Amino acid sequence: MPSPRRGKTPTPPTAPEPDARARLIAAGQRVLGERGYDAATVKEVAREAGVNQGLVHYYFGSKDALLLAVTQEASRQYMSELERLRAQTPAEELAETAFSWGEKLATDAPGTCRLRYELFALGLRNRDLTPAVSQLLGQGDEEIARTVAHVRTGHGAAPTAEDLHYAVIIKACVDGLALHHQLDKGFDPLPVYALLRRIILASIEQPPPPRAPTRKPKAQGRRAKPSPRPPRKAPGPRRR
Repeated sequence: MPSPRRGKTPTPPTAPEPDARARLIAAGQRVLGERGYDAATVKEVAREAGVNQGLVHYYFGSKDALLLAVTQEASRQYMSELERLRAQTPAEELAETAFSWGEKLATDAPGTCRLRYELFALGLRNRDLTPAVSQLLGQGDEEIARTVAHVRTGHGAAPTAEDLHYAVIIKACVDGLALHHQLDKGFDPLPVYALLRRIILASIEQPPPPRAPTRKPKAQGRRAKPSPRPPRKAPGPRRR
């Protein structure tokens, strides 16, 4: 993870607790998501986590890097859930299930979505963070592509270049709709999600449902050969 720190790693102000970093990430998700990146302070995050403020700089080096860590954790949870859906959902139901879950995530977790877009903007401004943000986007594309490959080809299929193209289109559309909803609370993204789902599912070639095993016809017994017909007698001379 990139960090603007230079030189030696700073010494923690006090002996950090074993779960201090995880608590800071969880607190950062709540505080940054509710107040926004610019308004929130590392002091508020530390207070929410119940740790010394100096631990924010010890573990992350800056508020920028904290935001990156928070978004990486949210992305890890997202990818784990997609992996679980692939493992537990029949291939013919996976597309509908994954779309429904993605729609719910984009509409019911506005704080997480907001942090994602804050990070995108930060990646454009802070060149130290740009490679990590790009890597995060690529990891999301690959995980969605695995799901598309399962839908198109079946469980265990490796994603192709076309699967990746589908993933990029889906992610870009969902991000755009969620961002629109963030900026305009009067905008209802659900009908548009429904249309997007129909367009994508109509385009994706799904594997045919498994065929029922065919029954082999019963072997018929060998028919006996008909006995040869006796030769017809030649007609005798007619009587006058």
